[in-house]
Amino acid sequence: AGATISALPMVVVFLLMQRKFIEGLTAGAVKG
Repeated sequence: AGATISALPMVVVFLLMQRKFIEGLTAGAVKG
């Protein structure tokens, strides 16, 4: 359980970065 708790923040950060990255890609595609 300790490993899961220590890895949870990294997973959250990864998901947030992935979402921002996808939003950036879609915004770039829309712009041009």
